[in-house]
Amino acid sequence: MSTVGLIFVILVILAVIAAFVISWFVAGEFYKIAEDKGYHERKYFWISFLLGFVGYLLVAAMPDRTVGQTVVSNDELPEL
Repeated sequence: MSTVGLIFVILVILAVIAAFVISWFVAGEFYKIAEDKGYHERKYFWISFLLGFVGYLLVAAMPDRTVGQTVVSNDELPEL
């Protein structure tokens, strides 16, 4: 194998590894978004990681389970 071919193979391998690392971090952020929406299952990380852009859209389109849930602290009364 020539030197140019070997360099090309190394660059392709590095690009694939970089794509996986970036996808891992982006999927982690979309998992945090799913948790903020009230979905705490780890499957939303894997959906985002394995499906890529389609998985990001699926997580972004999920309805918010936390709407209407308010936290009332003990030292203040809720408004009526």
